[in-house]
Amino acid sequence: MSGPSTPLRIAFFGSGAFAVPPLKALLDAQANVVLVVTSPPAKSGRGRKLSETSVASLAREHDLSILETAQVNDHENLEVIEKSQPEILVVVAFRGFLGQKLISLGYTPPINIHPSLLPRHRGPAPVNWTLIHGDPECGVSVCFVTLKIDSGNVLARRSLPTPRGVGAGELEARLSEIGAQMLLEVVESVKQDALKPEPQDESSATMNRLLTKADGLVDFGLPAGRLASLINGVDPWPGAQAGLNGKTVKLARALAVVDPGRAAPGEIVGLDDQGLLLVGAGDGLVKIGLLQVEGGARLPAAEFLRGRRAGKFESLA
Repeated sequence: MSGPSTPLRIAFFGSGAFAVPPLKALLDAQANVVLVVTSPPAKSGRGRKLSETSVASLAREHDLSILETAQVNDHENLEVIEKSQPEILVVVAFRGFLGQKLISLGYTPPINIHPSLLPRHRGPAPVNWTLIHGDPECGVSVCFVTLKIDSGNVLARRSLPTPRGVGAGELEARLSEIGAQMLLEVVESVKQDALKPEPQDESSATMNRLLTKADGLVDFGLPAGRLASLINGVDPWPGAQAGLNGKTVKLARALAVVDPGRAAPGEIVGLDDQGLLLVGAGDGLVKIGLLQVEGGARLPAAEFLRGRRAGKFESLA
């Protein structure tokens, strides 16, 4: 393919909420988004009604051409994408695998926004695993898409200290906004033919596995630091879960406190001066900001504890 035109013809591939700010940033910058490819409507909520992706909703608001499919590499779908004549493919939180034909379609390989400091945390749920592992830094990488997952050359990388007491959902939303601005910079570099791809260090690569419901079962015997990291890392899904007075409670927004010998694992000490719930861990305490009993709303710790006997959290594992 010859050099890119101005403005670039962009095909945007995205399904999850993480993809919405990047698409919005492109539209706000008046980028030429010629096609949006997303997952088909799926059942969600208590009523199990069919709902389109948030990416599709945003695209519809802007009268963009939309392809909703779970089989992006099928012949008919490839024809639709090719007819849009994209010069660059942008892939963000897309629930699908791009085959070789799509990888070879644009002026450059497709461009992906990945919320980790690649090559660390390739694969699913990178923000969750960044928190679960207690990484001191988090960040966003923009890289080329290749047939090997998250292994393409890096085009841009931005790091920041991992915030304390923040769940994966909240952190992912922050990183999505950062990635959106990085994407605009990378697209501009494509226009200027000024990309400087850097190969990833394969010796430092790590690969995540999918989260499961079992990952949310809390063990209060863990050291406070690891326990707080786990609670934050599985928020909002599957949620950190423990038993209290015969009911399941989800915990969120945790901070570790080094205070050995203060309380037994799972023992509720009370509230600190900021209204956070103090709970015993393996080698100290964790502070819990939000709690949700099964069937109830998520509440600040002080409100949750009001009128409820304290007791002791038990593992559900």
